Amino acid sequence: MNNWWKTNITSPVINRLGRIKELNHFSRAPILIGGCGRSGTSLLLSMLSAHPKIFSFPKELDAFTEWHEGSGGLVPTRLDRLYRAILTHRIPTQSHRWCEKRPANVRYISEILRYFGPDARFIHLVRDPRAVCTSIHPERPHEYWIPVDRYIGDVAAGLTFADHPQVFTLKYEHLITDYAAQMSRLCHFIEEPMTEEMHHWYEHARVRNNRAWFGSVKEVYPKALDQWKNQVHQARVEEIMKRPEIIRIMDSLGYVI
Repeated sequence: MNNWWKTNITSPVINRLGRIKELNHFSRAPILIGGCGRSGTSLLLSMLSAHPKIFSFPKELDAFTEWHEGSGGLVPTRLDRLYRAILTHRIPTQSHRWCEKRPANVRYISEILRYFGPDARFIHLVRDPRAVCTSIHPERPHEYWIPVDRYIGDVAAGLTFADHPQVFTLKYEHLITDYAAQMSRLCHFIEEPMTEEMHHWYEHARVRNNRAWFGSVKEVYPKALDQWKNQVHQARVEEIMKRPEIIRIMDSLGYVI
């Protein structure tokens, strides 16, 4: 009975009201972010939240990782999560598009772009697999967070769209070491000005807390990029580098092997 009520009453009402608010506030197509976990998607969301024209949802909606066949093609099964978030958040008047991030979005780029149309933009964030796959899970300190197979699958899925005009592949390392130039390129891609707020994103970010940080956002420093070189991770790095798929990905992205 509860599922029937949600499917036939609650969700349709939320979707209808949320769609009305969306149309009243947002005149431009959305920006979606994806990439393998621990690749910096939360950080990028926080950076983009500093832009006055972009409303970034502070929490992952998980609205675009399950799809079903609708009357006009594939539609997000959990679309009500998007519209519930739109209804419950105060949207600044100057924001004319929304941005959502979830790492698993990278597995559904085709569906996302088809659904939102030619003006939507997708940002695929990539990071050195040795850094990603040596990230320790904060709640399970004796475990690595990201399995190597997940990294291979997620990054390969995103790189399938590397030449797509609506997809921007961004290396985390470049974002950290050359922020101004990379953010300028990204703003050009999403067709938004590189505002003063973006030059000083940390001061203006509206998304400052995320479960991926287990706390508040912190400024980033290049020295953190080499933490995977610590001797304690040597066996894990050797395991990672034995995978031919990893070598191919690193070669295609220009990482030093």
